[in-house]
Amino acid sequence: MPDSSALLEVQDLHVSYGRIRAVQGVSIAVPDAAVVALIGANGAGKSTLLRAISGLIRPRRGVIRFLGEDLVGLPVHQVVRRRVVHVPEGRGMLARMSVLENLRLGGFAHGGRTDLAPELDRVWALFPVLRDRRGQLAGSLSGGEQQMLAIARAMMARPRLLMLDEPSLGLAPLLVREIFRIIPRLTAAGTAVLLVEQNARMALQCAAHAYVLQTGRVVLSGRATDLLAAPEVQRAYLGAG
Repeated sequence: MPDSSALLEVQDLHVSYGRIRAVQGVSIAVPDAAVVALIGANGAGKSTLLRAISGLIRPRRGVIRFLGEDLVGLPVHQVVRRRVVHVPEGRGMLARMSVLENLRLGGFAHGGRTDLAPELDRVWALFPVLRDRRGQLAGSLSGGEQQMLAIARAMMARPRLLMLDEPSLGLAPLLVREIFRIIPRLTAAGTAVLLVEQNARMALQCAAHAYVLQTGRVVLSGRATDLLAAPEVQRAYLGAG
């Protein structure tokens, strides 16, 4: 059940695309500086839930509270200024701009600040490869480096909540492991992560808490370690049995 003391609290959320009910009565909570995973098959409503939280789509009904404030109806830039930042599937790099220019754009999204040195220092510490490639065009980076840049650009906005949609998509296993090594460092620095991930095993190993979505509804929730051991989760998402 959602917890009113949580950093993010979603209650009875409903989102539709025309006649298609993509999210039906979903309630979740994300504690401060924790990783919460959303797992489920394609079309379960996971990405739609992230888009509703970030303001990209408006729910039909329900509540989305962040630090006690209802976000429903706020435009995306106002949600970002409240330090809720979404890294959508597909990365969305500005390919003809440099790594550093992409990062600066991420920083300007948070209130148009001009002194971005502290954020850049933090990003370079997390992603030293990006520092080495800061003058390189984003479109010339490898897939793994582009995913790092997408996360780094979001971190420039100093998020309290970072929402990651399929960060491992299309990446080789070695790069997937590298991305997942970074996530605990984000939470150690005080950023909560709401993670949508096709690799359910890695998501559950990384998270403290998780929700399983099926056809727009939460069908299971609990500690990630418990769900990792649950026979129904193993059969449906972990290739067991």
